[in-house]
Amino acid sequence: RILGRTDDMLIINGVNVFPSQIEEKIMKIPEVATNYQIHVDKKGALDRLTVKVEIYPKLFLGEVARLEALRDKIREELQASITIAPAVELHEPGSLPVFEGKAKRVVDERPKD
Repeated sequence: RILGRTDDMLIINGVNVFPSQIEEKIMKIPEVATNYQIHVDKKGALDRLTVKVEIYPKLFLGEVARLEALRDKIREELQASITIAPAVELHEPGSLPVFEGKAKRVVDERPKD
């Protein structure tokens, strides 16, 4: 089954990941606001995938344990969809750059071989 355009596809440690899969999952989580960013870099021989999401401001007023539980929930939802567990960062609204298109939401800082 094709999940997105192949030119949008990321290969993370041998796993094909479509940004649209990530967007679909995180937009279904009620605590997540509309802005997010997908960040890929390399540490040693392994690729690292980090999904940065903005959450609603009222959530930052709560307990740290609640934020950690939300982060874990997002990571688990994404892993169920893309088969790898990304790091998840929670950000306040307005703290991530705003982009119009999906492709610009992806920041790939891996060295070009």
